[in-house]
Amino acid sequence: MPYFVCARDGAGQIILKRDTREAAEKKAAELRDMGYFEVEITAKGVGKAA
Repeated sequence: MPYFVCARDGAGQIILKRDTREAAEKKAAELRDMGYFEVEITAKGVGKAA
């Protein structure tokens, strides 16, 4: 399941995709340390065709 890390800074918004929850949490922590705010992780489920 892909995870998306969304964050904002003074110039705009960044959205990064990570394959695991652990990788998404690590990137979110790095972004916070770099001064980004409104950092959140969103999990997107993969839909199945009927």
